[in-house]
Amino acid sequence: RKNLVMKIKKNAFTILELLVVLAVIGVFSVVAYPKISNWIADRNVKKEVYEVISFIKEKKLMVINDKFGMIQLSLKPNLEVYTMSKTNFINTYRSITNNSSLKRNNQCTYGTMQSGFTRNTNMETLKLSVSNNDSNVHVYPNAAHNPPFTVLCLTKDNSISYNRLRKTERDAETGKTVDIFIFCSKSNSTQYSCQYNANLDHMYKITISKNINMKVYKKNKTKNSWIKIDG
Repeated sequence: RKNLVMKIKKNAFTILELLVVLAVIGVFSVVAYPKISNWIADRNVKKEVYEVISFIKEKKLMVINDKFGMIQLSLKPNLEVYTMSKTNFINTYRSITNNSSLKRNNQCTYGTMQSGFTRNTNMETLKLSVSNNDSNVHVYPNAAHNPPFTVLCLTKDNSISYNRLRKTERDAETGKTVDIFIFCSKSNSTQYSCQYNANLDHMYKITISKNINMKVYKKNKTKNSWIKIDG
């Protein structure tokens, strides 16, 4: 029996050893948890960035495959889709009897304001920000800012541009004007603080050229600058 007690004592943890283990776990939690939390927040934002890119590419492919003459995308927390049939597109932009300013300037205006467009809610399969509690992002532009959205007019030949106010910038590599769409994490931003000049962790930006070439940038908060990561 004495040998059994000695064996149990030998194999058991002392209080001091348990305290050391708990201290190590505590230190690990303090150091590692913020890093893990930041990694998860960043991953969630990046995921929604690429979901939007896939959404735009999908709609562009529908135009290339002649399902529609034009598709207009309103990029904002509630992504809206307006479609124009091939017939309406030809009548608006290719008919010799039509001499509208939209035709002359190769422009589109907002879907609710232009004849020939129909809102297609069945194609609005992606919701962001305030439109979706499961979304992890705020986006810019949004209703708290001006302009309140970014608008893309997708055609087979990339000939049509949006004619109203939108947020753009100059592409450093091509020198051409591109539309922008910015993503911020809900973990450290609001609909109001997520904006073009913000300097936050987990910020991403998509730039979109007239021919729908897209580039992805991530904000370097330390340098307050955008770093291209894709495109």
